[in-house]
Amino acid sequence: MIRDSENMEPLVAEATGLLKSLSHPDRLMICCQLRGGETSVGEMEADLGIPQPRLSRELAKLREEGVLTARRDARQVFYTLSDKRAHSMVDAICSVMLGQQADPGVRISKTAKTRN
Repeated sequence: MIRDSENMEPLVAEATGLLKSLSHPDRLMICCQLRGGETSVGEMEADLGIPQPRLSRELAKLREEGVLTARRDARQVFYTLSDKRAHSMVDAICSVMLGQQADPGVRISKTAKTRN
């Protein structure tokens, strides 16, 4: 039982904000994809099947919320999960939903999006 609610309030607010960031299906799919490391926008578009305008919008939201960082290399933009807490939450969500320890090296693809 947590008795120090005054010190917990800011942490709960941070956790709630992070959960809101991850609560959109496209944003969660993006973060799951980025668990395996830096990925280009083109790779995400192809793997996730999210149309580029919507993908850009959701990437911008995650970047604004401090979950992702972007790196430009010539004409390509690469994204990385920059928030360790978000990385841990995404790992936990994947493990719970898959019923096992999720392998961050396995990339998500369009075919993996189908539900049983």
